[in-house]
Amino acid sequence: MTTAETATPQDSAGFWKTRYTILLLNLSGLAISYATRVNISVAIVNMVNGTALQERDATGDTQPIRDPDSCPGELLLNGPDGHKDGEFMWDKQMQGEILAGFYYGFTVGHIPGGVLADRLGGKAVMLFGMLASSLLTALTPLSAGAGYYVLFTNRVLQGLAQGGIIPAIQTIVCRWAPDHERSLFSIIFLGIFIGTLVSMAVTGVLCETIGGWPLSFYVFGGVGLLWCVPWFFQAADSPSQHSYIDPTERNYIKATIRSAAKKNLPVPWKSIMSSPAVWALVAIMVTFDWIFYLLITSLPQYIAQVLHFDIRSNGIISAIPHITGGVGSLAFVWLTDFLLRKEFMSKMCSFRLVNGFGTLVPAATMIIVALVGCDSTVIIAMLALSGFCTATDFTSSYLNMQAIAPNYAGTIVGIVNMFANLTGIAVPYIVGVFTNTNQTRAGWNAVFYLSAAVSTVSYLIYAVFSTDEEQPWNEPPPETSRRANTSEGIENAAFDEGITQVVAEEVTQRGHRRNIIP
Repeated sequence: MTTAETATPQDSAGFWKTRYTILLLNLSGLAISYATRVNISVAIVNMVNGTALQERDATGDTQPIRDPDSCPGELLLNGPDGHKDGEFMWDKQMQGEILAGFYYGFTVGHIPGGVLADRLGGKAVMLFGMLASSLLTALTPLSAGAGYYVLFTNRVLQGLAQGGIIPAIQTIVCRWAPDHERSLFSIIFLGIFIGTLVSMAVTGVLCETIGGWPLSFYVFGGVGLLWCVPWFFQAADSPSQHSYIDPTERNYIKATIRSAAKKNLPVPWKSIMSSPAVWALVAIMVTFDWIFYLLITSLPQYIAQVLHFDIRSNGIISAIPHITGGVGSLAFVWLTDFLLRKEFMSKMCSFRLVNGFGTLVPAATMIIVALVGCDSTVIIAMLALSGFCTATDFTSSYLNMQAIAPNYAGTIVGIVNMFANLTGIAVPYIVGVFTNTNQTRAGWNAVFYLSAAVSTVSYLIYAVFSTDEEQPWNEPPPETSRRANTSEGIENAAFDEGITQVVAEEVTQRGHRRNIIP
């Protein structure tokens, strides 16, 4: 064994590292992607001619349901002295389909996005996803003017383009984050809360300007296009491919990453899909996404139809779970890092504990919301606590995915998120089954009880079948590993070019490495 191999790896001098730049670029990119996803939820209020729809519906025979347990107060409707009516005659079903369109594409895009991230590296997948979705965001006003179906197609394509973003981030983290800094890199997912909050707040303001609702799409689309410039010049799939990184930091990262998809490997689809560890992660992520999409898509309806808050207060209350979620993201990054560093318990117990906060506590809050009736103070407090705890999604769950199969990080995330994001489509429909013709406390309580049951059952599945052990199929048998250098495997260019070796190696003409045996 050489001296270079046995010496303790040394990091580069100075406070700021190149890997921190990669972290911030990923965080900001994720924030922008969520901002372009969410802004239509706010802008659609000004896009639709609500007054004309109310007048049209008033001529029908539908009678409102009287709720004997209705909360006190009056629902303040938007009228001539409220917000400006838009030009589109989209009823509630059409609006719901427009909002859900993104998630059709987003769900489908995860697996191909994950495979491409493992095959080509995260930089290209991330760049394409941001470039395409930002351009489509900027074209949203034109698409809306062309008709409902054109806008729906635009939203599906945005979701499809963004399907590879989180798998790409996962792949990049596996190649850039030293093992002891993985929990720190989870702060990237703070971008989800930042993007959602900024989008809700800024879109409302922009819709009231002279530019109207189209301005919100031009602004967020333009910001996304501008982000692509520093990403193109500053990001790289791995430290070995980065042009400006300090060689000392490059060698330090390589020496402190145990396994980071450094081989060209065929994807073991059968093993992955039959792995209990993967399905345990699907279960826990279904819970997180169920609660998240319930808060994003349906909470404003509950606040308006049951609690009877006016539109201005509705927006503020709807944002509270995302504000506390941002705080929770930072808190649980620290907690997870603390538990893993101090080793008070095993890594798997740490994952189960943190994920227990993220699933069982929100389940309890949903039950409390159903039981307290019209006590808006308690309800808002419970929603805030739920948002805070669901932020664990972006710490231990993703670390768990990295642990079981680092060679297939992007693929695993793509598979898990594909199933989890089906809830983005399912939740609005399920809520509609309980509430569309039954806008009462009883109808909404059924939604909360069901959500609590889903959270509890999913966590139990995760607790029983989860593991932090690297799966046997992550490292193939020697014969498969030998054949993996052929075209049948993943062509993982990120680790085949520009590599600075710690030990002496010979590089073949095909770009693959072979150790020189003394």
